[in-house]
Amino acid sequence: MFFLYADLGRSVALVQQISRLPYAEAEYETFCTLMDAYESAKHSYEQISGYIAQIEDRSRKIKEIEKDIRLLRNHFTRVYSQLGAIAYEAYGSQTLAEHVRQACFPLFEEHAKRTRKLENQKQAHSGLLGRKIIVLQLDFQRKILPGLLAKAGARLVSIGCEKDLPLAGRQSLLDELDSLNERRQELSQELELHQSAMAKLQSEEVQSPKARMEERASAMKQAWKAAEKAASAYGKALYETLPEQVHSDQIGQKAIHLMDQITLHRKRIKSLQREIKQLENLIQVQELEAQIELENQRIEVLRSQIDTCNRQISQIAASINEKQKRITVLLPPSSVITDG
Repeated sequence: MFFLYADLGRSVALVQQISRLPYAEAEYETFCTLMDAYESAKHSYEQISGYIAQIEDRSRKIKEIEKDIRLLRNHFTRVYSQLGAIAYEAYGSQTLAEHVRQACFPLFEEHAKRTRKLENQKQAHSGLLGRKIIVLQLDFQRKILPGLLAKAGARLVSIGCEKDLPLAGRQSLLDELDSLNERRQELSQELELHQSAMAKLQSEEVQSPKARMEERASAMKQAWKAAEKAASAYGKALYETLPEQVHSDQIGQKAIHLMDQITLHRKRIKSLQREIKQLENLIQVQELEAQIELENQRIEVLRSQIDTCNRQISQIAASINEKQKRITVLLPPSSVITDG
């Protein structure tokens, strides 16, 4: 019934906004006041939850972009390494332009000289142990080469010399580099946008936002309960004060349907209450009958005890009488004691 009354109250309240009804006005005003309080609490909750959602969304976006940028660095490293490999090969064959060779010299010269020296030693060395040591040193040279190639490629790009490398394989790498640069610029701009938005949000930072959100959620819940209670009270007052001839044009078809449902429920409740009362009476009758039966049993026990006592009294009286007769027989006549 509570919820049916509340539905009726809310339904008629919508009609009240268009056309005022002269029924249950005090309850209507109370309902409106508490609904305003609920809407205010809801707005306050949505503000803080929206703030937290924005913070979390921006933070997630920033992490995703930073991850994309880190992955992009791997692609740059691969392209730089391939450009460096072209430069290294040309450096070894002395086919690099002079200004490119000068840029690569600090990175390649020592490694190339060291590698050539080890290769020559390997060819000239006949001892097994010595050759193993040289092989290990050559392996080390090969392991450090990718890092040198990446550094060289990055250095050439930074000074704008990548286009001066030999043509073989260069153009596809330059095209890929342009594509990577475009993507990096897009990601940087997107990251800057989100970081700027995050900085603005943090400048408006609320102390302990999640705790505040929980407090406002609780306040909103309590406000809703109070509004629901007022809606139910308003609906009940309407049901009890609206005339029987009220028309759907006045309160709406939904309200008429709800009132019919309430009537059916009230009738059912009254019927159930009568059944419950009858059952309660029946239970009381059964309890009283059980008590009567128990008391009748007690009466029978007492009667049995009285009969037993009477028999015992008779037996004792007979014994006394018998003893008095014997006393009379045993004593001389002048010694007989008589009462009085």
